Amino acid sequence: MNALPVPATDFARSLSDYLNQVQYRGQVFDIARGKKVIARLSPISSVGGFPIDLLDEFLAQGPQLDAAERAEFTADLAAARLEHVRPNAQPRQARDPWKA
Repeated sequence: MNALPVPATDFARSLSDYLNQVQYRGQVFDIARGKKVIARLSPISSVGGFPIDLLDEFLAQGPQLDAAERAEFTADLAAARLEHVRPNAQPRQARDPWKA
């Protein structure tokens, strides 16, 4: 659905009406001050992105690293962090924050 332009003043005066149109009709509004659009009001389902509560399930379905790959990846991360923080410094043993 195409966004309808709405002046910010009209939007502020009729907020409840605009919210009802979004909720019940799925309408999308571009809110403008002068000629510049400053915000968009849309149903939550039309907003792009990924629901965070499904992230664990999504990651579990993806490819998994074996033990050797995890160790290599950990070493690569430690080296990259070390190089970023202290160029030309010697690598040090990374602490595992998840270990009890």
